[in-house]
Amino acid sequence: MRIAVVYGGTSSERNASAENAKYIDGALRECGYETCMIPYEKDLVRTLKEQRTDIVFVCVQGKGHGDGTIQAILEQEGIPFTGSGFHAAAIINDKIVSKLLFERFGIRTPKWRILTGKDYGEGLILPEQIGYPFVAKAPSEGGSFGIALIRNEKELEKVADIFSYDDPILIEEFIEGDFYTVGVIERDGIPVTLPCVRGVELEEETENDDPKKLKVFTGAYAVREAKLPRQAVAQMEDMARKAFRITGAEDAARIDFMVSEQDGLPYALEINAVPGLKPRSLLPGEAAMAGMSYRELIEEILLSAWKKSERSVHKEC
Repeated sequence: MRIAVVYGGTSSERNASAENAKYIDGALRECGYETCMIPYEKDLVRTLKEQRTDIVFVCVQGKGHGDGTIQAILEQEGIPFTGSGFHAAAIINDKIVSKLLFERFGIRTPKWRILTGKDYGEGLILPEQIGYPFVAKAPSEGGSFGIALIRNEKELEKVADIFSYDDPILIEEFIEGDFYTVGVIERDGIPVTLPCVRGVELEEETENDDPKKLKVFTGAYAVREAKLPRQAVAQMEDMARKAFRITGAEDAARIDFMVSEQDGLPYALEINAVPGLKPRSLLPGEAAMAGMSYRELIEEILLSAWKKSERSVHKEC
């Protein structure tokens, strides 16, 4: 099996994508696979065919790249690939559409509103519908890009920066509490949850850290065991599996939560169709807690996609 690890993305996502690809490529080589790393460019399909690619390991991220764009190209060309198909990837990459699905299928999520650039320019931000503090998010961005915490009226001007990424944007209630995440991997078509973990930003894990300081989790994480009542963990696992199913996700995804200090309940923030896969990323950290090595996780994602492509071929025959 010859695997092309394809990486790239928007300027905000490109470096992270390339770093993910480097580690994935190394893990696959250690497993004995023949691999090559290929940047996502206009002549991608030609390059993949020249390299005699059997399957693509998708590391591409960001709007116009990993948001269903590359997935649609590969599906059109009949080239197997890891992760969700183009339709699911497009849904998952749009935080507004994901929110609509969460609400429709009873997945608890913070209160939210859609804000257009026109309404913002006319002063119609309507924060009273959500209250301060709130989070402004660009629907198509990930990681630390296109997100701002607005604590009070004086900070409303920061919302303008988010419109440089998208229009409209998402205005979301800020849930004060701890950040948790649940990974889901697909085994024989069945979504299986990895251990729920607490994500702690590395630069914030200091002795002098103020536990009451409002934070938006956007940076590099350390994974910690989730020391929560079993009921709260079970809720997040159930919500993660449901989010995986209703969005049409495949092979692997990560669902992020905040557990509120006020009511102790978990609130789903978003689902990630192309989660970070560096060894120190959240999903590999969860896999490690389940006793799965980094190489085993990468190979399991690959083989899930490969089996899916084989089933598709048999159906066509």
